[in-house]
Amino acid sequence: MRTEKNRIALAGASRAAEKAIQAASAPELAQIPDDEKSAWAMAAIIHCDVVRLFVALEECEREGIARLLWLGNIASQLYEAAKWYDSEGMAAIRKIAERKPLGIAHVNEKVIALRKNHRIHRVRKYANYRNKLGYHYGASAISHLKNLGSEDAGEFFNLLTSFVKFSGDWARLTKDLLQSR
Repeated sequence: MRTEKNRIALAGASRAAEKAIQAASAPELAQIPDDEKSAWAMAAIIHCDVVRLFVALEECEREGIARLLWLGNIASQLYEAAKWYDSEGMAAIRKIAERKPLGIAHVNEKVIALRKNHRIHRVRKYANYRNKLGYHYGASAISHLKNLGSEDAGEFFNLLTSFVKFSGDWARLTKDLLQSR
């Protein structure tokens, strides 16, 4: 059953992502550099996706293997999102920061604080499940399911919750950077 809080969070994240995607091709925003529009759109899309994962997991009514497969998919998506933030995302906002008054030093400080506050480094703990479950049916899938089943579910849920907050803060940082003049 969908809670009101989850409905509002998912609707807000979806609206923000739609707005960012529309802005990327809006004729009235043609003067804004494409890399700025793209950075904002990607940050909003990833945040929406992470909120969607959180809501789906929190409201999942299935236990057992179905839930473990879902957790495996989430672990894979979080890993890929973290990889984007570390590489493409960081490169994009640094490049934009070069042209903005806030500057690269400000962006670097903010990102360091975000990573520390939300402790997203914990995603690495689940890297060994990446692309091992759900859609990837290798010989080791059964052992990966057993291992994932032995992980602390509360710890994983806390990581996902932190990642939702991190992705939202990253999207806000990107938007603030773009709006700085």
